[in-house]
Amino acid sequence: MTRKTVWRAVADALEAEGVRHVFGLPGNPKHLVYDLDEHTDIDFVLVRDEKSAVSCAYAYARLKREPGIVFSNPGPGITTLVTGMLEATSGSLPVIAIVNGVVEQHNGMGAFQELDAVALMRPVTKWAVRVTDPSRVPWVLERAFAIAMNGRPGGVFIEIPSDLADLEIEMPDYRPGYRRHLSRPDAEVLRQAAAALAGARQPLLWCGSGAVFSNAGAAVAALADKVGMAVMTTPGGRGIYPEDGPLAMGQTGLYFTEPGKRWFDGADLILSVGTRLEAFSTNSWQFWPDDAKFIQLDIDPETIGMNMRPDIALVGDATLTLEDLLAALPPIDAGARGARIATIAALKDDYQPKLEAAARDTSAPIRVPRVLDAVNRIFGRDTILMKENGGADLWCYYWPHYRVLDVDDCVPMAEQTAMSMGAIGAIGAKIARPDKKIVCFTGDGAMQMSLAELAMAAERRCGVTWVVLNNQAFGWVQYNQVLGQKPLVNTGFAVVSDFAEIARAQSCFGIKVEDPDMIDAALREALAANERGVPALVDVQIAPHLYHEHFERVHRAKIDH
Repeated sequence: MTRKTVWRAVADALEAEGVRHVFGLPGNPKHLVYDLDEHTDIDFVLVRDEKSAVSCAYAYARLKREPGIVFSNPGPGITTLVTGMLEATSGSLPVIAIVNGVVEQHNGMGAFQELDAVALMRPVTKWAVRVTDPSRVPWVLERAFAIAMNGRPGGVFIEIPSDLADLEIEMPDYRPGYRRHLSRPDAEVLRQAAAALAGARQPLLWCGSGAVFSNAGAAVAALADKVGMAVMTTPGGRGIYPEDGPLAMGQTGLYFTEPGKRWFDGADLILSVGTRLEAFSTNSWQFWPDDAKFIQLDIDPETIGMNMRPDIALVGDATLTLEDLLAALPPIDAGARGARIATIAALKDDYQPKLEAAARDTSAPIRVPRVLDAVNRIFGRDTILMKENGGADLWCYYWPHYRVLDVDDCVPMAEQTAMSMGAIGAIGAKIARPDKKIVCFTGDGAMQMSLAELAMAAERRCGVTWVVLNNQAFGWVQYNQVLGQKPLVNTGFAVVSDFAEIARAQSCFGIKVEDPDMIDAALREALAANERGVPALVDVQIAPHLYHEHFERVHRAKIDH
């Protein structure tokens, strides 16, 4: 037992858990901020808006495989966290929000910034709690880390009433929470799954965010190579396998490209790993190969059969289970394996002329595939793709127009697709992985929601490049009007932001590109600025409503029906 204040206890707990960064916005700095500064080496990352704190913590959690920590304040300081916490829990990422809450003494009496924060946060987190007994702070933090990290990871919310801040009491010594409980499936079920894989004619390994969080990249590559099967991903699973690898076939659902769709449609066995197979990954469960056997692997038993009933269910950690599957495999027919690998290569070769034509397109306004090709060439390996949410930047989801070249080098948004979280989260990604280059493709709509944080990136010398694909509109929304032959009402911007000028005003490098022949030079300048620790924004003027053919096909089908 040690005598200390509440916020000193929180700071000590965070340090004991190995936390290195806290993202937030202080009210009165006596709540946590002073204790972090005086008693720990934890870096408090000052954002300009509480939503930005969760955006950064989201990307940080994805890349570090540890909880991203957020600090905020009562009332509106809590409500602005909701969207990000929803995205984190949807995306199975451990984000812990610790807030200075309304005073306990006057709670329920109309206290300043009064809010039933636990009721607000309960639907968007795994656990939401208000601390009313300061002696329980160590236990609450211990449980928070264990809950955020175990099973399907997700968000946790902790509210500490502000009038507890100055109390000094005896508290139990802190014990770090259990980080990950790992399990393996039943041996007989593993044997059945291994036999099914070995006997498949055209198998597919389909990975989601759970595979990434489990660090299953090596196991995925080994199993796929042993069997000779294509590797595809949901948006959350991207980065599990290098996309210039011999078995890479892109993403699924809305994000199919021709080679992947052809393999997927002909698959006779699907092994999904760490994905709930939500709507965007399957086009609302409309895309599924005829009569394919389905093996589902997930650490969360509640995910099994949530929307697609598996023939074989494997409940366990992705890495351990894939390693066990590899060990249990019967002999693989070498001729059939070689034929599958050759077919995958041929499907890619068939698509290559279309890919090259798109990359060479010199039309003005600029076509997005030309930009993607330039970023892949100029930034190269060790570049983390930070994804945003919009019609134009969705091009970067379409492999192989953009290829994530190294394992773990992708941070997607989850199924909520909260706009601006990717653009802001790019800063958190750079803080998590300062050794990596960070590129975020974003539309001009999402970028307008993110501009306040350019200054934060500059003052922290975060070498991030934002490529703004600018069509002067909320393009995806407007595209639905185009397809429906409706007036373009309330989707375009009459006042067009000068993003390059705004970037320069906030101590970033900014450049506007209208000529396709200037793309390479602009990107090289941006990369050089990043290497000096200067954030960069490249504002690319693009042609409106020129999307990937599969994106257009899916949307036209919805209009027709």
